[in-house]
Amino acid sequence: MSQWSEQYEMGHDVLDNHHREIFGLVTLLDQAILTNDPNALDEIIQFFEAYSRDHFQEEEAFMIQKNYDGLQHHQNEHQKLILLVTHLRFLYKNNHPASHIIFEIRKLIDSLINHIQTVDIGLINLSE
Repeated sequence: MSQWSEQYEMGHDVLDNHHREIFGLVTLLDQAILTNDPNALDEIIQFFEAYSRDHFQEEEAFMIQKNYDGLQHHQNEHQKLILLVTHLRFLYKNNHPASHIIFEIRKLIDSLINHIQTVDIGLINLSE
């Protein structure tokens, strides 16, 4: 499992804090599994919904402000992640088995961590 590292810091406190939260979701997912509480899964999904709305908007506004060349690619990546969040809500809302939802949550966490490590890493020099 990947852990937060200072090498992922962009120098933008708000965005860095958002990224740290993604790495912390693994602990929340583990707790949801141990308690077998479907409401805990819903709380994680709600987090993803807010994160994909608020964080992505703030990150894209930062890229626009800095005239970032990779904005369009980054927006496309964000749209793919938003589709995963939408799919996750669909699964939960339609009472899919908890094990399936847990698996999809874990995939989304891994996708977001990969996004931070491979796509967002390109934003590091923008804060300087």
